[in-house]
Amino acid sequence: MDKIFLTLRYLFCLLLAGGLLAAFSYPDSIIPPDPAQEDAAGFTLYSLKGYLWLVPVLLMELVSSLGRHRNKVWFAALLSILVLALAAYPVLRAHWPEYVAPTFSYQGGMLSTGIWYYIAFVATSMVARLVFLAYAFPPEDYEEKSDVGYVSASVLDPAKARTVKEIVAEGGIKAHKFHFKEADSRLALRFRLIMRRVMLRSLAANAAMAGGVLLLLLWVFLYPQPTAEEALARDKHRMFEHRITPQGYPLATRPALHAAARVMKYISDHESLAGMTRQEAEQWLGLDHVPDAYRTWLRDEQDIELPSTNSMYEVRTRFLTVTNGRQICVLYIRTNEAEERIVVSELQDAGWNAVVDERRRRLGNDWGALYK
Repeated sequence: MDKIFLTLRYLFCLLLAGGLLAAFSYPDSIIPPDPAQEDAAGFTLYSLKGYLWLVPVLLMELVSSLGRHRNKVWFAALLSILVLALAAYPVLRAHWPEYVAPTFSYQGGMLSTGIWYYIAFVATSMVARLVFLAYAFPPEDYEEKSDVGYVSASVLDPAKARTVKEIVAEGGIKAHKFHFKEADSRLALRFRLIMRRVMLRSLAANAAMAGGVLLLLLWVFLYPQPTAEEALARDKHRMFEHRITPQGYPLATRPALHAAARVMKYISDHESLAGMTRQEAEQWLGLDHVPDAYRTWLRDEQDIELPSTNSMYEVRTRFLTVTNGRQICVLYIRTNEAEERIVVSELQDAGWNAVVDERRRRLGNDWGALYK
């Protein structure tokens, strides 16, 4: 039962350690930004968003202290999640970069930042628990409760005290001599073999640990990463993945939406569609390989109102729209006077951060009022 309870404590702490890493990496996904709460007066639970990571820490402390091996359970859970995070990091970075790095500048640092916070927390835990707390609260084994050095009170009775001369006069201390015999030699040899075996096991354990750390570091730094061209091709292929709702509406998947955002940002930054006709731009994007039903939704050019902007002051055309029903990415274009060639492309996003959307909309209204 003790081993089962120990395993359960470890598993609970493992889940809480994963929650700690998530709190460091994706706080906006746990508590979405809310403009109403941002401007609310007084103290609210929303005000504790920056201290969200304390919740799994306190629960881990509670679970780990429910039995023996408190530090072992604590560090086993923390280090297990750290190893899993480091092993997953290069894979996510190569194939699903939205989990590792922010898609938009106003998002948090994601796993790239969260994992450093997590490492700092593990290091702080080691110093606090293995140094300061161990010094302040030593284990019972080191307290003066053992029988080592115990002397009976009768031996220390002053009435029975003797001088050195009296002890020497009684004949002194007999010098004992020890001679190794065949049985003694075998015993000594056996002891040396046991000690050598213990040392070899210790060296093997240390070597295995060092080898594991080295392999993990090589995995993190040497895992093949796509070039900029390969990443763009990956995102162009993924950005049109979608699902059909029960009502018949096509919605982009989460990876597709992030991929679309990266492609549109690349187009906007590099003006990749400049000088192209609409048909040439569609071919460059790969829209000719998209099913006609979904392509119609993607290429709808009717004006829409986004919560992040006021379009009444804008003169631009909606060229490509990708949405999952909550977040949306729109690629707008501006054409020449003949409306034949694309001159400028720009990305407009909404629904990712309500606070940022509200601020951008207010800023757009202020600028629009100046040119009204």
